Amino acid sequence: MKNKNTFLKNILWTVLYAVFTLIVVLHHEIWADEAQVWMIVKDLGVIELFKHLVNEGHPSFFYLIIMPFAKLLHGAKAIMAMQIACWSAMVVSVFLLLQYSPFSRFTKFAIITSAGFLYFFPVIARSYSILPLLVFALAILYPKQKDHPLYYSAVLIMLANTHIIMFAFAFVLFSMFLFECFIKEKTFKKQYIVSCAIMLAGLAAVVLQLHSTTSSNVVIKIDTANLIVSSVKVISEFFINAYDAQYPDFQKIMLPSFGLFSILMSVLLYLTFFIMLFIKDKKLFSIAFFGILFQLAVYVIGYNHWIFVNRIFCAHLILLFCFWFLLQDRSLSQKFRKTLNIIIGIFFLLTFLNGAKYCILDLKYPYSGAKETAEFIEKNIDKNNSVIVTNNEPYAVSTVYYLDGKREILSAYKGKPIRYVVWSKELLHVLTDKGWSEYAKYMKEYNPEFKNKKIYVLIPFFDTEKIGVSDMENFRTVFISKPSIVRLEGYRLYEYMKH
Repeated sequence: MKNKNTFLKNILWTVLYAVFTLIVVLHHEIWADEAQVWMIVKDLGVIELFKHLVNEGHPSFFYLIIMPFAKLLHGAKAIMAMQIACWSAMVVSVFLLLQYSPFSRFTKFAIITSAGFLYFFPVIARSYSILPLLVFALAILYPKQKDHPLYYSAVLIMLANTHIIMFAFAFVLFSMFLFECFIKEKTFKKQYIVSCAIMLAGLAAVVLQLHSTTSSNVVIKIDTANLIVSSVKVISEFFINAYDAQYPDFQKIMLPSFGLFSILMSVLLYLTFFIMLFIKDKKLFSIAFFGILFQLAVYVIGYNHWIFVNRIFCAHLILLFCFWFLLQDRSLSQKFRKTLNIIIGIFFLLTFLNGAKYCILDLKYPYSGAKETAEFIEKNIDKNNSVIVTNNEPYAVSTVYYLDGKREILSAYKGKPIRYVVWSKELLHVLTDKGWSEYAKYMKEYNPEFKNKKIYVLIPFFDTEKIGVSDMENFRTVFISKPSIVRLEGYRLYEYMKH
C-alpha cells in the first residue's frame, strides 16, 4: 500500500511538472541553435548527415531521433515535434528521479525546480534535453550492470553519441565495466563480451564522427596559448551563469550581495561534493572527476565562447549519478546521508531563481526576434522584386526557419540561399556599414540577379552593436524587431537606396 501511494504521489508531481513546463514550451519561440538542428535533419539524408556532423561538433544520436519528424512533418510549426520530444524526455526523467532515486524529498524537489530542470532542459529543444533521461537510466542500471549488460551498454552508447561532453563519463564507465568483468573477476560470459563490443563500437563511433571537427569548424578551435584566461573565464561562468545567466539586457552579469553570496556558496558546496566522494568512494570520485574535468577541458581548450546553463547542468548530471549510487550504500550513517541530501538540495535550490526568471521571461517576451522578422518579410517585401542578403548565417538561420521556404535569404559571400549553417572560414568575413554599401553597388553592376531588384540586408543585433553597423551608408532602416530574450538575436532590415 505504501509503495502504491508513493507511486501515485510521484505520478502527481510528474504531471504537475509536465503541465507547468509544457505551458512554457508552447510559448517558446525557436532560436538559431534549435533551428539549426531542425534544418539540418530536414534537408539532409542519413549519409549526408554523417558527413556534415564533423562540422557541427556533435555526434549523431539526437539528430537521428529528430530526423523522421523533420522528414514527415511540414510547415513552420512542425518543429514542435522536436520540442515535444525534448520535453517528453524531461518528464520521464523527472519521474525516474522521483520514483527510483535514493534522494530525500527535499533534494528531489530542489533538483526538479533547479534552473536546468525547470527551464533550460525542457524548454530549449536541443540534445542536452535527453541527457538527464539517459544518465538517470544509467544510474538505475549501474548496480545491475552485470545482470543486464546489454541494456547497460545500449544506454551508455546512446549517451556518448548524444553529446561529446559526455564522452569521458561514458568512457570511464566502460573502462570500469571492462575491469570488473574481465580483469577483477575474470568472467568471460558471452553477454559481457558482446556488451563490451557494443560499448567500444559506440565510443569509437564518436571519435570517427568528430575527429576532424577542429579543422572543419571555424568556431571550435584548439587553443592552448590562452589557457589561463580561458580557464578563469570558463570556471567563473560555470558558477555565475547557473545562478543568473544571459541577462536579456546585453547579457549583463549582475552581482548584488546576495548573488555573490550564492555563487560563492555554490563553489564551496561543489568542492564539498568532491571531498565527500573522495572520502566515501574512490571509484565514484574518479567517475565524477574525470567526467567533469573532460567537459571543462572541452570548453577551456576548444569552445569557451559562452558556457550555457544546459552545459553546466550536464556536469551536474554526473554528480547526481554518483550520489544516486552512493546513497544506496547501506553502510552510510544516517547523519551523513541527511547531511549529503541537504547539501545537494541547497546547491540546486540556489539556481531556482534563474530558471523561474526565464520561465516568466519566455511567457512574456519572444525568445528570439526571428519569427517577427520573418512575418515582416512575408508581408512587406515583394518576393519577385527583391533579394535579401546577410553575412551572419549563425544568427539568420532562425529567420530562415520561420520563412519556411516562402522566401530565401542569401549568404553574402557564398551567394547561395541559406538552409543551415556550415561553420566555414567564410563566416569570419564580416561586412561593416561601408562594406555593405560597396557590396550592394558591386552586385548591382555585375550580378544579373541583383540588377533589377531591390536589395535588402538582414543584420542581427550582434553585428549592429559589435561591429559598428548602425546607420548604414546608402541604406534606410525598414524594420527593427522588438526586444527579445536573446537580445543579440534581434534583427534589423535595411533597404539599399541607390537603384
